[in-house]
Order: sequence, then structure tokens, then C-alpha cells
Amino acid sequence: MKKIYGKIYAVIPKERAVIIKTKKQLKTLFLTRKAFKDFGPYFINKPYIFAYIYEEPKNVGLKKGYEVYSIIKIVQTNIHHPKIFYDLSVIRRGVKSLLERIENKLFIDLEFTLPPYNQSVRHIPEIIQYGIILEDKDGNIILEDSSLVKTQKKRSLNVRTLKFLSKNKEDFKNACTYLEFYNMLKEIINQYDAKIIAWGKNDILILERSFELHQVEPLDFRSRYINLMQIIKNYHNIKNDLGLFSTYELLTNQKINKQKHDAFEDALLAREIYHLFKQQIFEDE
Repeated sequence: MKKIYGKIYAVIPKERAVIIKTKKQLKTLFLTRKAFKDFGPYFINKPYIFAYIYEEPKNVGLKKGYEVYSIIKIVQTNIHHPKIFYDLSVIRRGVKSLLERIENKLFIDLEFTLPPYNQSVRHIPEIIQYGIILEDKDGNIILEDSSLVKTQKKRSLNVRTLKFLSKNKEDFKNACTYLEFYNMLKEIINQYDAKIIAWGKNDILILERSFELHQVEPLDFRSRYINLMQIIKNYHNIKNDLGLFSTYELLTNQKINKQKHDAFEDALLAREIYHLFKQQIFEDE
């Protein structure tokens, strides 16, 4: 990838492209659908754009140009008052500030039931496995735990779900109850005031639904929940969702074994990514 900047010369909505005027020539940049939707309204004013692009050119229709990896800055020049529409450095400072303030952290991953192959009724997902790692502000592990969780409805443990987890019904004989899982989370929050870190938004949604399903008092998750995937996307201005395993491989340049659906392994991986990412961004300074 390389850095490029120039003044927008023309906008081509049909191809989600802009033509910019650099010091030497005109160049065509192709944006993703999401990026063009987010930043397109700014292009009307023909501002300057700073971006990272892939070095290999590509053809789209009759145009030859470069794919944009990420937008760094969009600014409208004005002799007296330059107008900044977007500045990635401001977002990055916010991310760094957030990570600096975090003390105790609870890394969590959940597996939940899937709808049956032949679904005839509305499916309500239930938590069936959790993996957690609790650490202090210095990164020392306070607690590690994982367990299968018994479902409220017997039919929730269907063939599709068991196949997904590579489990059978016998494996759930020694599973904890939902209430045991809930009380453990409640104690961790009360004792350690931990931020809850997970990959994506599904876990927080399933957790909040579980309170209603099991008719328990909602825990204060929303205010302390950190979506690690979104934090990384924001920092690098990436528009597409990131995979847990692919992100780890990108940060380490190492291939890892094919993904197994295990909550504890995924929580461990999220913790590793968090520390790799934090190390990376503070080394950028």
C-alpha cells in the first residue's frame, strides 16, 4: 500500500470512484460501497483527499485506477478557515485514550443455539457455552473459566447446534445452569468493575436477550461493553467486518489452525488480539 493525496477533480457515482488531481497527474480511485456511501456527500465540495491505496492498479468498466484501502483525511481548503470533514488521526487519538483508561478487563466469548434445519417456529437463541478471561490493568490474569450451559428449552439443543459445536447431548450432563453463569458475571462486575471486551456485537445482544428470557435483573453491560472488532475497524478506517482468526493472522503474520467453535479458545484469541493491537498502536507514536 502507498499514501496518496490530491484535490478531487471529478466524481463517478456509478463506479464508486473519484478522480483526483495530484501534483503530477490525474488518478482514479475506487472506493468500497460502504466508503462511498459514508464519504460521498463530502465529495460534492471537491475537497482534498488523503488515502492509502493498493499499489496494483485495476480496471473497473472502462476506467483504470487504484482501490482505496482507507481514507485518512478529507479537508476543504480555505485561506482563512480550512474545513476538515474527516480526520482519521482524531479517531486514533480517541482510541488510544480509551485503551489507556481501561483497567480491569473481562474478555468473553459466547456460543449460542442455532435455529433447527426445519424451522417452523420463531427461534430464540440461548447461551450454551461461555469462555472468559479476567485480567487486571497490568494484563495479569485474575480468572479463567469456561463451561457449557444448560438450555431453558430442551428443543433448543437441536441437531444443527450440536453439530456446529461438535458436541452431543451427553456433553451437557455436567453443564452449568444459566443462573450460575449469570451470578458469576454479576459477581465479577460488582467486585472488579471490569470492562467487557468481545469480538463483534452479537455477544452483547445475546446477553441482553438472555436477561429477559430467564427473567433476571439486567446487568450493566451496555455501558461497559467494548466491541474490539469495531475499535480496530475505526482505528484503521476499515469498512468491512473483520474475522477473529484473520485479524490475528494479519497482526502476527502467522497462520493458525482451522477455526473450532469453542468459546474459551475464541476468548483467548480476542485477548491476544487486544494486546497485539494495543502494542501496535502505541508503537505508531
